[in-house]
Amino acid sequence: MWWSRWPDANVGLRTGIVMDVADVDSVEGWHGLRHLLGGAAPAGPQVRTGGGGWHFWFQPTGYGNRVRLLPGLDWRGAGGYVVAPPSRHPSGADYRWLVRPRDESPGAPPALLDLIAGPAFDPPGAATGSAPAINHPDRYAAAALEAETERVARAPVGSRNDTLNRAAFALGRLVGAGLLDAWLVSQELTDAARYAGLGRVETRRTIRSGLTAGRRQPIAANRRVA
Repeated sequence: MWWSRWPDANVGLRTGIVMDVADVDSVEGWHGLRHLLGGAAPAGPQVRTGGGGWHFWFQPTGYGNRVRLLPGLDWRGAGGYVVAPPSRHPSGADYRWLVRPRDESPGAPPALLDLIAGPAFDPPGAATGSAPAINHPDRYAAAALEAETERVARAPVGSRNDTLNRAAFALGRLVGAGLLDAWLVSQELTDAARYAGLGRVETRRTIRSGLTAGRRQPIAANRRVA
């Protein structure tokens, strides 16, 4: 029914179930990923994005999204999604397969997993104590709030709502852990979204949805200062 109504709609694939995706948006990010892979090119499915970047598929790691894993490299895992071929970017360029999915995607190498699981990130089950806790949580939360609101405010047309949703989810995890106040997060994100040009109704709905989802997966935080 949706396709009959919107035959030219883009395709979004949820990550963290069949695959996680290394989202590379610059040559610097490409070289950083190659370094983590020991100089080799990723062996699994590959997509050339409409924005001029690349998506490389890996087996699910159990970890969620990680923004700026390295300069020019984001990680899309549990709770995330990627745009897939034959979608069209706002620039007019198409997403296209470089290597189509065939067999199972490769697993992420240890160096990449270590980076994803670093102290600034934890998997959805971290609240149970299955992942390292964050030291200096108050400082971490304040830095995260500043970084996420700045990202929303600077988001380009075509990615603004997605950026807002990701930011609300990430900060919602901090709210769920008691590190940020929900009202403050909502206000800061609302101001950033208004600056970016998003509408009031769309902004309110997206923030509510992202915060709610994030609060259900609170991060683990070590409140003792190391």
